[in-house]
Amino acid sequence: MQGLLLTLGVVVVSVFGLLIARRWLDKYHPELKTQHDITDPYSQFVAMLFAVLLGFMVADSMQRFGEARATVQQEASSLGNVFRLAEGLPKANENRLRDLCALYAKEVIEDEWPMLSLHKDSPKAWIIYRQLWNTCMTYEPTTQRQSNSQQALMEAMEDLGNSRRMRVEALHAGLPTVLWAVLFIGGAATIVFTYFFAADNLKIQIIMVSMVSLVICLNLFLLASYDDPFNGDVRVTPAAFQTQLNLFKLERDIESHAIKIPDLN
Repeated sequence: MQGLLLTLGVVVVSVFGLLIARRWLDKYHPELKTQHDITDPYSQFVAMLFAVLLGFMVADSMQRFGEARATVQQEASSLGNVFRLAEGLPKANENRLRDLCALYAKEVIEDEWPMLSLHKDSPKAWIIYRQLWNTCMTYEPTTQRQSNSQQALMEAMEDLGNSRRMRVEALHAGLPTVLWAVLFIGGAATIVFTYFFAADNLKIQIIMVSMVSLVICLNLFLLASYDDPFNGDVRVTPAAFQTQLNLFKLERDIESHAIKIPDLN
């Protein structure tokens, strides 16, 4: 809502700017209409450069948003693999590893995810992650089956760690302030350039200026929405971890016979 109100405000300011510019130009530069043949190519050049720059930035932010969402899904999937591969270990180690998996998912959902909007991560989640590694590394397999399970667990933990680090790094991958300044200055310059066309019908020119400023603001709003994947109305949610947490509970209920598997025969 704030973004939409800000967009409306910019459109209104642009129209007022047009009215002031028209009054000043009509008073001091009445010959402006005769310069349209020169003004038009310059206007097209400025608009084209800004459109290319803005389009590139929007495409890049949407790509980073998609990568952040895929990273979260991969992290949750790797955690689920660790939970299921723990079945190949002795019961005590299996329960310890599965408890840590459930604790990690719960910590990420309830504590760490709200911190991501502040560009912070949870120290407790890192501690649980370290305990997961420690449980896998310090276990001594006694059978070939347990050795194979440990090797698969190590690979799943490596994927989990890589995905977690990439998710944390994504918190600091947004556009720097200097690029935001370039975009705002470029947008303002593009709008101001439309003032140098003195249309005979002022109402038509007001509509055109409004549309130009509206399109620019909407694109900047789109860029801002996708630039931070863990904050705002358009953001990556912890749904993948919640799904894994539900599956953990389901599998434990099945193992404890709280839920009976139907006979498919």
